[in-house]
Amino acid sequence: MTPMDKIKKAKVSILRHPRFCAFSGVISCGKTTIDPNLNPPTACTNGFDYRFHPGFVDSLTDPQLRLLILHEAVHSACKHLIMWKALWKRDRRLTNVAADHFVNLALMDMDKDEGFLAMPAVGIQPEPKYRGWNVEQIFNALLQEQQDNPGKPQAGDGMDDHDWEGAEEVPAEVQEARAKEIDRALRQGEMLAKKRGQGAGNSDGIIGDLLQPKVDWREQLRQFVTEQCQGRDESTWRRPNKRYIGDGTYMPSSISESVGPLVLGIDTSGSCFDSGTVTRFVSELQAIVDTVNPESIRVVCWDWEVRTDQTFEQSQFDVPSLKVRGGGGTSGDVLFDHLRKQQARCSAVIQFTDGEFTWPAPYDTPTLWVITNRNITAPWGATIHLS
Repeated sequence: MTPMDKIKKAKVSILRHPRFCAFSGVISCGKTTIDPNLNPPTACTNGFDYRFHPGFVDSLTDPQLRLLILHEAVHSACKHLIMWKALWKRDRRLTNVAADHFVNLALMDMDKDEGFLAMPAVGIQPEPKYRGWNVEQIFNALLQEQQDNPGKPQAGDGMDDHDWEGAEEVPAEVQEARAKEIDRALRQGEMLAKKRGQGAGNSDGIIGDLLQPKVDWREQLRQFVTEQCQGRDESTWRRPNKRYIGDGTYMPSSISESVGPLVLGIDTSGSCFDSGTVTRFVSELQAIVDTVNPESIRVVCWDWEVRTDQTFEQSQFDVPSLKVRGGGGTSGDVLFDHLRKQQARCSAVIQFTDGEFTWPAPYDTPTLWVITNRNITAPWGATIHLS
């Protein structure tokens, strides 16, 4: 078999796998070419196109080649060569190593010791201590370690090269079009995974590198509580804001500094269970914690049933500890039925979803819907749209 034949065979195997088929669309984006002039003679991506050295392809076993192909696909899916340009300009090598740590650990965790994937002898080997970290966190740890141990031998350069210069030369409008194509491919791949046996849900999701939040949560929650919670949540309104009493207006005094217990619902049904959507949701969740300092935060992942239910006390929220599971069908009643059964105490519920389900009956706690589909507005509660 030629190197290209081997790559095609590996892609077919990925397409048939019940979990990794979620990346089947991404590995078909862009151009895949055999390049005998690659230096180093391994593989290379600009975040959209993929090049492979024939000798390197021939040296790999089938599981190792599948990992290599998925390795490049995850770089694309997480938009590493766009997201981390600032780190690249600080230290190219460390950025490459940090990104490879993130990708290889995520893929081997997804493999679940089944042997469908295997790490080549070359490359950055999975390091469990970085589980749940994003590329920047890994970069900073590597940089600190390098500064603390200047004479210590450094890790290798990885099993692929990242064409940062090529990615930077791509015009903005082309980058945007490529990003949309990758997002579509991820959604299609997740739908395929759902049909291939993941439709029952309870599969683990990948959280990518956290994104810059799109929502000013301090202002949104202040407005939300002002409009929705008056007369319902005594703890929020217990101490009136003295700035407004003189005008005869009764306003909460503490919402700008902190809020009571919050319930954060994350729709992890098949239509939302791709790494891009989950990452957006978790990025906004992190922004809520950072900006409004809730008394506690309860994170519930749900599809057609509750998949995970975790509570973090004030200032204890930790993304690496967050368990994101789902991938099944959708029932809009799940979260609220769960909270009623639990008799959950909370000042408000914030729901992250695409809104594509039959709407549940109104819940008796103020609810803010954060919806990705701009054509959908919740029939009750308040709605904001997440780009």
